[in-house]
Amino acid sequence: MGMLQRVSGSWRDLAEAGPQFWLGGLRAWFGNSRHVSVVVPGNMSVSVRPRTSDFSVLRQIFRNREYALTNSYVRDAVQREYLRILANGQVPVIVDAGANIGAASLWFRQQFPDASIVAIEPDAANAEMARINTAHLDGMLVLQAAVGGERGFVNVVPADAAWAVQTERSTGGCEVLTIADAIARVPGGVPLIVKIDIEGFEADVFDGNTDWIDDTALIFVEPHDWMLPGKGTSRSFQRAFGTRGFEIFIQGENLAYLRAAPMQH
Repeated sequence: MGMLQRVSGSWRDLAEAGPQFWLGGLRAWFGNSRHVSVVVPGNMSVSVRPRTSDFSVLRQIFRNREYALTNSYVRDAVQREYLRILANGQVPVIVDAGANIGAASLWFRQQFPDASIVAIEPDAANAEMARINTAHLDGMLVLQAAVGGERGFVNVVPADAAWAVQTERSTGGCEVLTIADAIARVPGGVPLIVKIDIEGFEADVFDGNTDWIDDTALIFVEPHDWMLPGKGTSRSFQRAFGTRGFEIFIQGENLAYLRAAPMQH
């Protein structure tokens, strides 16, 4: 990131997320300790690694509000399902696939305090940061794993930035869980939201074991055809959603798929 972009972003941090976030950003960009603390909107302290992509992740989630349900139709539908699950004595489950340092998990916890959140991250260092950032909260489970359409293993492909880690199928290495496996980790759990930002491996996730889609209120998918042209990484989820009753909303870098009909259990 160039200095001009950094200065411009810093002023947005101050104007849109407040002075504590802005000061945390300065420590994140110029600090030299192992971790620094950033106070995000909502007065929550989050640890980041200085001079990495970690603070940029916080910007996406808490300043740019990447997963805020700003559309009232979407927000009301998800809130109704959240309250319905609780009224039935069940547990709303939010799956954060591609959790990185846990920022989106923390955002969802602010919005849905009685939900259980399963954060899944294949990179060991990122997963450790997610554990640090969520350890003080009940109902948060961090799994160092990948998600896919079938169980198995992946290699974790190193990247220049911690938020750009990719995975590829292998005969050993990091464990692969299905989304259904993740939901099953919560006793009495019913899927409410599934967020998938996994740098192209969404092609694998939607290539098998997709029954969980039918029970989920809202599914965020960040497509990566732009990053991996010619690989067809969006084809499997286009097929999966094309045969189901979902509405599509554009949410920042994500496609947000909302179930169009009330869910019955």
